Amino acid sequence: MTLLGVRNKNIRWPALILGMTMPGLGQIYNGELLGGLCFFAIYQMIAIAGLRSAVILPDNLLVAGTGVVLFFVVAFYLWTAVEAGRKSSPSAEPKKYNRWYFYLAVWLVCMAGINSLTIHFVRFSTIEAFKIAGASMQPSVLRGDFVLVDKTAYQRQAPCLNDVVVLTDPDNRSRVLLRKIAALPGQPISEPADGQLKVPHGMVYVSGENPEATGSSYFGFIPLRDLLGKARRIYWSSGPDGIRWGRIGMKVSPQNECSEGQKK
Repeated sequence: MTLLGVRNKNIRWPALILGMTMPGLGQIYNGELLGGLCFFAIYQMIAIAGLRSAVILPDNLLVAGTGVVLFFVVAFYLWTAVEAGRKSSPSAEPKKYNRWYFYLAVWLVCMAGINSLTIHFVRFSTIEAFKIAGASMQPSVLRGDFVLVDKTAYQRQAPCLNDVVVLTDPDNRSRVLLRKIAALPGQPISEPADGQLKVPHGMVYVSGENPEATGSSYFGFIPLRDLLGKARRIYWSSGPDGIRWGRIGMKVSPQNECSEGQKK
């Protein structure tokens, strides 16, 4: 008997279906336990290594590079499923572990567990997509824009003046804000109440482009550690008037590198 209670000589599709639920699970069904787990590990490594490579590309290649990585991730996923279905032998002797609860346990550990951790790791440390729900950065960034935020940017270089960044909301640390760096550590700013001040070391002064947006004039300087990443490219945009094709691929932060006078 097979996993689904029908004889192996009748069908090959159990391996294909299991492979569609998790890379390598179809191979495990075919008796290739180690091979199936290796396929799952390769799938994870393609995603992590590929996206880590994509974020170091120039701005004009970021969207395309990210798309290529995701294409290969999906293509490898589908290939493992098709390969499992193709190599499934109707005459093969079922393995001792050929029980539904074994496959469920493998799926829970690998896809619900390891794969979820991989996604969280990539979003936390490498790259994350954000949908813009507010108007704080209009007209540069509009409500309905989808932006790619590079979480590695400030591991490679210091923040730059006019960078558009995602930062932790000082008043609610469960939320994030999109703002522009208006002054770097040590640079002067003018505050109506206090006159001219200098940005403290280890801090930046941020502002929105919409005059009604809150910024450092409202909630104070932002520690560098609370800068979560640099917004680099718009990869999709839609609004009440439909898809805004002209905004897709637009640069968010105005420059790739700081001038020498801006580096801190």
